[in-house]
Amino acid sequence: MAAHQAQNRIRVDGVWQSWASLGAAAEARLGPAAARQDSRSVFVVSGMAEALGLIAYGVAGDLDFGVIEQSRLSPEVEARFAEAGVRLVEAATGAALGADPAPAPVQPGRITVLTSGTTGLLKLIPHTAQTLNTFDRVREMPENGWFLPYQIGSYAWFQMVALGLFVPGQALIPGDFSDLAGSFEAALRQGGVTAISSTPTFWRHALMSIDEAVLAAAPLRAISMGGEIVDQAILDRLAGLYPQARIRHIYASSEAGAAIVVTDGRAGFDAALLQRQDGAIGLKVEEGRLYIRSPYANRGESGPWVDTGDLVEERGGRIYFCGRAGNQMINVGGQKAFPADIEAHLMAHPDVVWAQVRARRAPLVGHLPVAQVVLRRALGADEAEAMLIAHCTGRLAEYAVPRMWDFLESVPLRASLKS
Repeated sequence: MAAHQAQNRIRVDGVWQSWASLGAAAEARLGPAAARQDSRSVFVVSGMAEALGLIAYGVAGDLDFGVIEQSRLSPEVEARFAEAGVRLVEAATGAALGADPAPAPVQPGRITVLTSGTTGLLKLIPHTAQTLNTFDRVREMPENGWFLPYQIGSYAWFQMVALGLFVPGQALIPGDFSDLAGSFEAALRQGGVTAISSTPTFWRHALMSIDEAVLAAAPLRAISMGGEIVDQAILDRLAGLYPQARIRHIYASSEAGAAIVVTDGRAGFDAALLQRQDGAIGLKVEEGRLYIRSPYANRGESGPWVDTGDLVEERGGRIYFCGRAGNQMINVGGQKAFPADIEAHLMAHPDVVWAQVRARRAPLVGHLPVAQVVLRRALGADEAEAMLIAHCTGRLAEYAVPRMWDFLESVPLRASLKS
């Protein structure tokens, strides 16, 4: 194990540990990794310490493996693993769980990333330590303590784990998924958090749940966001709260890997990047869809270009994300309204913390946009609706102004940290 893997720290349950010690604990429970090289396994873990230890154990042993939390198992999930030739293994004891898997070839070094995608169905995305380590091109990175909010086994979680495992001087401070805002506040108060990777929805949840004085006092110097569309309102809000921080938004997906890093404080990305062909990462747009060629893409059969399924549009030399193909554009009597544009406009209002726009069927015009909104201050529904309609009128096309409004008390936060 490399020297920095013995030195980099992880704070689990208030105790600092190293990758070496976590990996050694996994080996003490499961035996030598060499004895498990003949099967494709996903280890069922009860918590963060077990999960991180299994990563150190599996990478060092060149296993064909992945991890999943016990709480995510169900008969349907177990059947999905068995069909894919994956053996479920209890991380605490090494015992096999569930039905015997179908015969399948073993690929040493394959790391199975789990994602539910937009359909809710579990998908098994093959990666390696090399494709997950998207930091190998970074020549220098300051030492940081990263708050880790992501779900165990997700692509974003694996990216942060790779940062802690492969880049010297990077400490991880995992959050408690049962109380994410509370554990973030506790970590800030305890000290050591200087950086965070998260989603815009996570930040909106934190801004509503944590005293602003605590947030503002945090010595954050690196903030990364991804996983969903990053709008100008959240970029401006964080820049105001943390003027000393380097704020980036990153486009990455389980299939395409990390491809776009934006550091100029603006939503979207420079259209000039579509011309970049540096031999490593390429971007192109065909029929309004973004395609990516990346060495960090998974080892699937899609060829060099990965169809991200994301719709994009160029405006004034900038490429903006408009949502997912097939389930985002709202057809209002033949006119196209994109929820992402409407949401970004609503969240530019100083009293709006979060907004989500959906389509609802309507006679004559087919569909209409409807909005769910979380406000920064208490207002009656009629007053709030009038305020936001006035905010939209003259700035959005008439057909894009939401016709129905639902005002929520808190920001919805899914396990993916998206809304």
